[in-house]
Amino acid sequence: MPRLEVETRRRVVMLCKAGYRVRSIKERLTEEGISVSERSIYKLLEKEKTTGLISDKERPKPAKLLNDEQIQYVDDELAKNDELTARRLRAMLETKWPQMKSVSLTTIKRTRRRLGWLKSRPKYCQMIREANKEMRKQWCEKMIADKETFGDVIFSDECTVQLDSHSKLCFRKIGQPRKLKPKPKHPFKVHVWAGISVRGATKLVIFTGIMTSIRYCELLDAALLPSITSMFPDGHRFQQDNDPKHASAYTREFLQSKGVKWWKTPAESPDLNPIENVWAALKAFLRDQVKPSNEATLVQGICTFWETMKPAVCEKYINHLHKVMPKVIAENGGPSGY
Repeated sequence: MPRLEVETRRRVVMLCKAGYRVRSIKERLTEEGISVSERSIYKLLEKEKTTGLISDKERPKPAKLLNDEQIQYVDDELAKNDELTARRLRAMLETKWPQMKSVSLTTIKRTRRRLGWLKSRPKYCQMIREANKEMRKQWCEKMIADKETFGDVIFSDECTVQLDSHSKLCFRKIGQPRKLKPKPKHPFKVHVWAGISVRGATKLVIFTGIMTSIRYCELLDAALLPSITSMFPDGHRFQQDNDPKHASAYTREFLQSKGVKWWKTPAESPDLNPIENVWAALKAFLRDQVKPSNEATLVQGICTFWETMKPAVCEKYINHLHKVMPKVIAENGGPSGY
């Protein structure tokens, strides 16, 4: 039986003083939609008769296992190093206060949680040098000020994909052991190059081996130039990162001779290239749905995914930049987290 609310207790005492007996009080309260046992009513009336009180006796608060100074120490140390485990924190407390009573790991974890520290997996991001942070911020501010729509931009990049047939998480029945899922020591890998724009995607190129400037230009000749001719007869901008083979003299001469307009973006800025999110979606598709087991199924899965990259899908990825750029500015050019 749950504890009686204060108003219900007052009602019981009032009915008793009005001449109602315990059973009659219970019946009246039941009619009013209040569920209470005769024993609870009896005990409440006895308490009121003996002490004159109807409220519960205050329970003493348990003594703190860690004092305020020690709790503040935990908070400060976590602010310095957010990777400290409960076991490590306990060892640090015992070193700083040798005479303190030993506390359990549960106490440390509870204290950490009450201080607002939650355990979570880190979200990794690119490393950005200070010089490039300012360039990123200025670039984003200019794009927003110019109301850039990226309507004639082809965003391109390479990506490495390997055999990965298992998701990050799986489920098992209670009591069953953790499932063993084989993972090759040296999985087969392929490299992928492509570009996206609001008018659609370029041809997809799958290759193996080392990419050189000469090979890169051959790739652009086969996959990029036809897309420019068919989709951008009225002009284009071609975005690529500052990889050495992209910025080499050989590649620059090729781009110039073919009339490709290289649209430069800030260095160390994968979050400002929407095709990076396409690669993430590709890998998730292969891992969760295709589950390739050999080279043929891997390549077929990549091709199947690329067939879904219609203009509307590409435009959705590119429009995500309008969400990323304000975040980059707010972080003073630092990682946006996207």
